[in-house]
Parts: sequence; C-alpha cells; structure tokens
Amino acid sequence: MSLFPQNFASTVSHWQASVSSVVSYLSGTSFVSARRAHEQNRGPSSLYGHNATEPLPSHADYIIIGAGICGASLAYHLTRADAVGHGRRVVVLEAKDVASGASGRNGGHIGPASFLSFPSLIRPISQGGAGVSLEEGVKILENERETLAYAAEVITQEGLVDKVDFWKGYKYEVFTSPEGAQSSSSAYETYLQARYQSSLKEEPYEWALCTDPLEAAQKTRVSNAIAYNRGPAGSVHPHKLTTELLKIAMRSGAELYSWAPVKNLSRFGEGWEVETSRGMIKAGVVVLCTNAYTGGLFPESERGMGISAHLTPYRGHCANYTPPLSYSGPKSLDHSYVVENGMYIVSTPHSGIVAGTWAAATINHGLATRDEIYGILDDSTVLPSVEKWMKGWFERTFEGWNENGRGEGMGRLWTGIMAYSYDLLPLVGPIPNKPNLFAAVGFHGHGMARILTITRGLSQLLSTGKWDERLPTSFQITEMRLSRAKEEGKEVMGGEKWEIVRPVEEPGVGGE
Repeated sequence: MSLFPQNFASTVSHWQASVSSVVSYLSGTSFVSARRAHEQNRGPSSLYGHNATEPLPSHADYIIIGAGICGASLAYHLTRADAVGHGRRVVVLEAKDVASGASGRNGGHIGPASFLSFPSLIRPISQGGAGVSLEEGVKILENERETLAYAAEVITQEGLVDKVDFWKGYKYEVFTSPEGAQSSSSAYETYLQARYQSSLKEEPYEWALCTDPLEAAQKTRVSNAIAYNRGPAGSVHPHKLTTELLKIAMRSGAELYSWAPVKNLSRFGEGWEVETSRGMIKAGVVVLCTNAYTGGLFPESERGMGISAHLTPYRGHCANYTPPLSYSGPKSLDHSYVVENGMYIVSTPHSGIVAGTWAAATINHGLATRDEIYGILDDSTVLPSVEKWMKGWFERTFEGWNENGRGEGMGRLWTGIMAYSYDLLPLVGPIPNKPNLFAAVGFHGHGMARILTITRGLSQLLSTGKWDERLPTSFQITEMRLSRAKEEGKEVMGGEKWEIVRPVEEPGVGGE
C-alpha cells in the first residue's frame, strides 16, 4: 500500500525555506558584496515542481526512487563518464519535491561517529547492538571518516563549496555526567585496542578525549561539562547539496520527475514495471532510495519480512537559532557539538545555528513516549513539549547564553522522519529474491556521514557487479543478515531507560 499522497502538509525546514543572503567582505574601510550565498530555495532556479506535470517516459534503463541526498548522489555517481549509467536513461522519481523528506530536514552534519559508537557496533544484536566483529566495527567508523573526506573532494571538484555552504572542522562530544564521561573513556580504550589489532593500525587516528572538567567547561563553554571528545566533522546545506548534485546529474542526461509517487512494483521480464500516480514506467534496474518510506513499496503480505521488517520510521525535531551577541562574531561556536542527553549543534557559515534532538534524549526527558517517536510518518506537526524544551535549551546549557533581543534564540522548528535499522546499519545492494531491485536505505539517523560513499559504492556495484571493498561488508543486504536480526533481536527500543550515550543513532533528522 502506497504511503503517498499524504493527507497532511509537512512542516517547512530552515533549509527548505526561501532564503537569500549576500555575503560581504571588508575592503579598506567599506564592505563589498562578494556573492549571493543562497538562491531562493523555492525560486525559479530551484527544482521545486520539476517535471511535475510532464508525462513520464515509458521506459528507462535505471529508475531511482527517491530524490533525497541518497537518490541525488546515486544519480550523480551513475552518470559520471566511467559509470554504467553514462549515456543511458536514468530516471529519478520523487513522491513530492527534491529533498522534501529527511534530506531537507536534517542538521546538515557530516559528523563521523567517534570511538563512542564502537561498543554499540560490537554488542550482540540481542542486546541492541550491531553484532559485528572488532575488525568490522573499526572499518565502519573508518568509513565515516572517509565519507567526510570524500564529501570535501566531490564538493570542491564540482565547485560547490560556496553554493552548499560546506564547512570542515571539528566536533565536540560533551559529557555532563560521571557516567557519560566513564562511558566515553571505556569506549576509547576498547576502540584503541581493537584498532591496534586491525588492518588500520598504521593509519593515523584523529580523535582525542579530555577528562579534565576545568578544560572541558572552558573549551566547550557548556556550563556543566566534565569531559569531552574532539574529532573531525563537517557541515553542509543538505537541501542545496541534494539539489546541486541532482542538477549535475541532469546535465549529464538524468531525468527528474517530481510529484510522481510510486504505488506499486511488479516484475516485468528481467526488469520491473513501476506504477506511479501518473502512469507506468518500465526499467531493467530499479533502486530504492526511500529510507523511512521503503515499507510502502511492498505489498501487505511482505511487510513482516525482508527489508520492510528491518526498518522502523521515527520522528525527530530540528530547529534553527539566532545566537545572542555573547555567541556572535569572534565569540561564535566554531565547532559542531553533540551534548550528552541533549542536542547536536551545527554552526552554519551563513544561516545561524541548527540543532536537533536525539530520540533517546527526548524519551529520557519525558518529552515524548515511544509511540510518539517510533512508527511515525507524519512530519506535519511538532510536539509542544519538545518545542518548549528546545526553546530554552541553549540558555540552560551554554555559559553566558542570554537571549535578550527580540528574534534571538529559536526561530523555525520542524520535524522529519528517519529510518531506524534493526541492527543499526544501512541496507545496501541487491534485495534478496528480487532480481535487479536494489536499495540504499536504513541510515539510522546518521545518513549524512554515510551516504556519499555508499552511493559511490552502489554505483560501482551496478557498473561492475562487484561489491566496493571500501565499504563495510556488513552493509550488504543478505538473507542471513535479515533473518539473523529477526531471530536474535528483541525490542531494543524498549526497556526502562535507554543508555545514557547511544551515539550510533546520533541525533538528526535523516542524518545529523
């Protein structure tokens, strides 16, 4: 049963709003306009409503379902000169508009997970972990570091740094309780032991931790900080990056059809027939880049099995903030942040601060029940309890943050839908027992730190038939993996209280 069209109007994120700003620089004694940083996201140069009324083609070589960052970057990779889609018909079908889902709603945080995630990766599935080996756990974290480097490479080579507000720097993971600080120290030791025994033992490691409370409070400016970790991170305007990658793909021949929700998939010879609200289209290969909405593409009889059963949609909240004068100019936050049992924070180059909630923190603070977070596909509303908590969070958390002027503090607030993966890891590759149907879904709220290398690898797989060895093998979709998660797993979202730090599902709306 199709999940579209929806009977509600989604909240509009900061990224999706019509924004326009001019950046200036100081020349002598006067400011000179340098460039327009953001075109209007709903203006004539956007991809809103692109081909929304044009007839669909009757066939394609490749159909990508979903025009978020995953679908857009796959279209980009598939249409490069050395890829299998170059010179062939690549069609992207989007149920609404470009980046209308989580890709236009997340924090834009390309924040590689630190060693803090390692215990969750190697923990058995029955205990809420991913159940991978020590070596594989190290490779998973290394992949996220590589994704940041690769994002910088692509964005720079394509001349998109200014267009997509790309920033590369460092992230603080801040701890405010002895339990959190101890959890971090323990994870650090566990990870280093595993790394020194892995194939990456000779590679430099950029993360470090500090357990000095005085330094932690001084460096992070979090008033009750007692420890912190510091490592590499980046940020981007996710809606603009999605749009720009798709535009590059379209200049290479890819076609985008917005407002063409898929209703049904059925086998047609060796390929697939895709039924949309606007007609039928056939293709030899179909790729699902649908994340939280994947289950709606399969019949009711298959909802309790396969990848549909492996994914659970869940709702997150995100907002943008105008900092007070005490946190502006040379006093601005110059790192991205993840604060224990709080929020994650990204200071954008031109758009103030964007911050989002963790599902675990939202539940632990009593702001929402599990039923108000998990299994939700409605991004049209915000929870009043979460809004109130987020509104005062910066003043409660950061030393000297005083919102005095009208317009300072929280501005736009929105929600978005992510996909919880049963074993915490993405599902990538061919779908078992469905020839020529592929997927890249289940990013567990951490997609921005994973997707670009995943779609690069998926493009290689489609081109050569071989798995990209740069990707963790645990990302592959296999019958064994799906059945193992179902057999070994339990209701890992249950229990009396979530653990204090659960960084594998770091906060974000579709990726931090």
